[in-house]
Amino acid sequence: QELQFLNVGGEGRVEFWIKLKDDLGAVNNPAIQNKVYLSQAKEEFINKVNTKLVIEQKGYFQDEVFGNSGPIPPNAGENTTYTINWQAKNYYNDIRNVKVKAVLPREVKLTGKIFPEGEAGKFAFDSLSRELVWEVGEMSAGQGVQNSPPNISFQVMFTPTASQRGMAAELIGRAAITGGDQWTKDSIVAIDSAIAADLPDDNSVSEQQGIVQ
Repeated sequence: QELQFLNVGGEGRVEFWIKLKDDLGAVNNPAIQNKVYLSQAKEEFINKVNTKLVIEQKGYFQDEVFGNSGPIPPNAGENTTYTINWQAKNYYNDIRNVKVKAVLPREVKLTGKIFPEGEAGKFAFDSLSRELVWEVGEMSAGQGVQNSPPNISFQVMFTPTASQRGMAAELIGRAAITGGDQWTKDSIVAIDSAIAADLPDDNSVSEQQGIVQ
């Protein structure tokens, strides 16, 4: 209300927040327009809306891509292989330099099996930091939402230690996807949770079967 009685050349400030829908639907380069009137003054604000970037990380034992093997529940000192799948989804704006990263625990190794094989050149592992990186590259608005998502599957081998008995040990840390929004020029980050040996996405493995023996 004080803004209505500003002197000539005076300054004031107003703040407001708007809660957006979780899903804006099939819209490209969304923006919020708002007009503010103060006495004889009028101002129109246009705020660009960031894209929604999503990474889905899932883990499986029963898998038709590689065909996993080893004891379920996993046994200390024995090898069990699993399949990790990443899918990237981009909703509203074109985005560049999209990368997915996650860290492997010390007890987990890559077997070298990757699908599709064409993604192998975009996939790297740093043995010192234990970090996996998938270079997705550019994603157009709606990619993975209105059509098939960019995806990669890779096989890991878990060799639990005796100290992990009685727990659902982690197979891979949380996955983070990042990229540069070409509409808003902001850096976008999204996270999906870590995957443990109880494999919440694999109906063939019960929670109890994820406990190291």
